[in-house]
Amino acid sequence: MHWWLLLFLALSCEGLQERELLELELDYGLAEPQRTSMLQSSLILQFAQDYKHIPRITYFTCQKPHSQTDPVPSAELRNAFAAKNVQLIKSLYESELFVRIVLLDVLAQAAPSSGRRPGSGPSGGFSQTPSQAQSNSEWLEGVLRMEALKQIAVVDLACGPVSRRFLELASAKMLYSENFHWLLIEDFAWHGRTQAGEGTAKGEEEPPGQQIQATGDEDLPSIESFLGGMNLYMNTELTLAKRMSEAAHYTLFDVWNPGLNYGGHVNLTEIGSFTPSEGIQLHAWFRTTSTVRRRMDMQHARVRCMVVVTNKNMTGTLMYYLTHTVSGHIDTMNRFNFNLLMAVRDMFNWTFVLSRTTSWGYVKNGRFDGMIGALIRNETDIGGAPIFYWLERHKWIDVAGRSWSSRPCFIFRHPRSTQKDRIVFLQPFTNDVWVLIVGCGVLTVLILWFLTTIEWKLVPHDGSALIKPKGGAPPRHNYQHQQHQEQVEAPVRPITAVSVVVDEEKIEEKGEENDDSAPIDAGTLWHRCYQKLNKYIKDRKAKQKKSPERVGLFLESVLFFVGIICQQGLGFSTSFVSGRCIVITSLLFSFCIYQFYSASIVGTLLMEKPKTIKTLSDLVHSSLKVGMEDILYNRDYFLHTKDPVSMELYAKKITSLPTTKENEADEDEPVDPNPASTDPAKSYRDIVHSHETGAHAKDSAASNWLDPETGLLRVKHERFAFHVDVAAAYKIIAETFSEQDICDLTEVSMFPPQKTVMIMQKNSPMRKVISYGLRRVTETGILSYHFNVWHSRKPPCVKKIETSDLHVDMDTVSSALLILLFSYAFTIMILGTEILYSKWQYRLIIRLN
Repeated sequence: MHWWLLLFLALSCEGLQERELLELELDYGLAEPQRTSMLQSSLILQFAQDYKHIPRITYFTCQKPHSQTDPVPSAELRNAFAAKNVQLIKSLYESELFVRIVLLDVLAQAAPSSGRRPGSGPSGGFSQTPSQAQSNSEWLEGVLRMEALKQIAVVDLACGPVSRRFLELASAKMLYSENFHWLLIEDFAWHGRTQAGEGTAKGEEEPPGQQIQATGDEDLPSIESFLGGMNLYMNTELTLAKRMSEAAHYTLFDVWNPGLNYGGHVNLTEIGSFTPSEGIQLHAWFRTTSTVRRRMDMQHARVRCMVVVTNKNMTGTLMYYLTHTVSGHIDTMNRFNFNLLMAVRDMFNWTFVLSRTTSWGYVKNGRFDGMIGALIRNETDIGGAPIFYWLERHKWIDVAGRSWSSRPCFIFRHPRSTQKDRIVFLQPFTNDVWVLIVGCGVLTVLILWFLTTIEWKLVPHDGSALIKPKGGAPPRHNYQHQQHQEQVEAPVRPITAVSVVVDEEKIEEKGEENDDSAPIDAGTLWHRCYQKLNKYIKDRKAKQKKSPERVGLFLESVLFFVGIICQQGLGFSTSFVSGRCIVITSLLFSFCIYQFYSASIVGTLLMEKPKTIKTLSDLVHSSLKVGMEDILYNRDYFLHTKDPVSMELYAKKITSLPTTKENEADEDEPVDPNPASTDPAKSYRDIVHSHETGAHAKDSAASNWLDPETGLLRVKHERFAFHVDVAAAYKIIAETFSEQDICDLTEVSMFPPQKTVMIMQKNSPMRKVISYGLRRVTETGILSYHFNVWHSRKPPCVKKIETSDLHVDMDTVSSALLILLFSYAFTIMILGTEILYSKWQYRLIIRLN
């Protein structure tokens, strides 16, 4: 029967189901090639729809099939191949699947047994023949493209050397990945022989892991041994369908390899069968497990792993250093990540081939160095240390899952007081309270001055004063009263110093009156000015002698209010009830103010000091010195950051500015994010690169790049802020800081906590293995266990009131001392002014006399 008769039979039975149609065609007693073509088309259709559920199929066949019994294909064999292709197209078209049929004859030149020109024979109008100018590699890339959607690749092994050549090309291009689901069909009808292992009954399940031993072939190696040299991996989705007898029965095998470059061996495991009546029947253990779970034994495959070690003083072997907690605060996240990988290794039964480096991988001279560079150059398979997943690294590496959570921040002992705009002794009250107290004081002084002035005027001149300065009555009244008594008791008395003084004063007053009444003589301009100045001084002295009490009373009122505020005694007394009322009111007001003030001072000493440095900007503008942990990602951050606050921090506090003329004028000014004439980013880069060379700079002569022990030691003894990962800092703090020092610590972040990820080569087959292993490690609690082992907990702050907490340090008293020193200087300045004024007045009087 010719192939066109088979096509007519298929087109005339459109109303029947596919399986019924196939059974009907097989019952007609068709020839073996025609029966095989119908059987394979049904297998491909069910493989795509019922098993894989993938609607994209690429079928690789040929126009000149290969047969062991007939190396030169006959016309009947070619017609059977053409009929098979027509039936496949028709079946897939009815099922609305996307299918491409690709002829492999273009690869006949590379096959050793090909003796004909590739591309000869009819193409049927649906084959794709690449240009002869393209290489085989370019042709393969054009046929099988790495797309987002998965696709099925079906290969007919009846093409012989051409199909083997195609499988080798796919192996060289690493196409046996999870993106391509392969189906290799090896049929008894085309090879004309039976295989060993044919005695297994249809539908009988074999235990997983049973492998098929292939028999030898004089022309071509068996497909089992041939697949042993292919680049198959853990994520390979390859199914081998073998028809071992004339029965319409295919045995399905799952084919995978832990990795040819890892030293693994190919595994062929029977997973089920296919018959036209029952379709694809898979074993129960295969249906209920995932691909990764079925391949958890990698047979001690040797996987290359590179770890990052920054500790220069590492002792012992590399494996011992990575697995033991000696100096666990150094390389914490690298050692934590490697211990997680060890748990995944034990789960999948592989072994490590370790190597080390000092860098995670940063761009240096246009190329990645360190661990990422080794992955790109295929010097290692997976990365043993986690990295920060940045956009520039995305196209070079693959990520398996999250590992370590890094939280570096600035750690410092918060100063007791960081306010610069207010004196410490003014802090218990707010500004409006102090203004109100001053306003009440001014009002009290004015009222008291008014009352004492009225009282002074109402005092009789007989000496019985109602208001008396401390120590007795006013001197003038006392003198007049004494003079009156002396005149009554002793009319004739001897001349005393007092009488002389009185006589001199009278004579002086008389002379002054005579001088005042004398007219100003005309003379020179200098003489007239001198006489007017002399007259002004005499008038001024006369007014002061007439009313000295008013000025004295005002000053006494001022001193009275200041005294009661400072809890001091009175400088004078008063006899009026109104004056006593204002005194009592002022004393009560002073008592209340003093109680609130002293209670606030005590409460301030007992309570926790307020934290005023909360952001990075506050830290930049504080008086604290700043240091950074000398680690690569910190240096790389400053080389690439665009944050203006971080740039200002680096330029002002971490590294000193270069001595250039442009920076000498404004080196203390903050960085302006939007300057009009200069570019801040450019000037910042100049500052960075003047001290750094890439991310690996180690020149710390002009900067504050320190190791964790040194930096935290300065935090303990100085006003110093140190940027370090808390995983390394907490262990050192718990061992070296006191409880009070721990309570004083404050943390300020420069950038948010960073999530790190595990990495491997781009399109690595180990990605799914490590991803699944990390999820299992997380679910079972192994990740939490290792996190508690390697990540030190934050030291607790134990609040205790000690004697040292009530001590007032120099920072608190400094403002009072400054006020006292300022008053000393001001007093000396006033004293000097008074001395100069008295000397000038004395000389003026001498000149006038």
